[in-house]
Amino acid sequence: MERSWIFDTLAVTMARIDFLDPAFASQPDTRERGVRLELRPSSSGRVDNIYASPEVTLQPAVCRIDLLESSPGAADRMHWHPIMDAGDPGDRVFDPAIPANPLGWLAERLADVPGLLTLAGVDDIGQHSHSAQLIAENAAEIVEAARSGLEWAREPWPDVIQDERGMAVGPS
Repeated sequence: MERSWIFDTLAVTMARIDFLDPAFASQPDTRERGVRLELRPSSSGRVDNIYASPEVTLQPAVCRIDLLESSPGAADRMHWHPIMDAGDPGDRVFDPAIPANPLGWLAERLADVPGLLTLAGVDDIGQHSHSAQLIAENAAEIVEAARSGLEWAREPWPDVIQDERGMAVGPS
């Protein structure tokens, strides 16, 4: 399941993920399950017909927050990627404050989107000021969706089939 909140020039996406890193598949405890949130530039096209649906485009993420666990409730793989290059994540940054209070940590980041954009190296942060304000105003809804996703991730883990990337695609 994936959700998107689109605010003019920025969007926040959230996906429930169940992942087995193929590079470490032979090692124990390599499965990760949880919630992935991404901050993405977005744009929408103007349409002249009021009845027409405008095109909305989400660009690759500039920052990612992974609230992942190696087993239900472990909170041991929670990290973030403050820098991404064309959607590819930089190194994992493990901040001890994330597993201590993942939803509070997330709320703080959503309240400071200009700070996230600065860390990500985004040019012309000012063009996103209205979207950043809207994200902060809607942070409670986004955090609630993340809470629901963590509840899902903390249910007993079913056996799953993974695709070639390691992502769960259905029950086994």
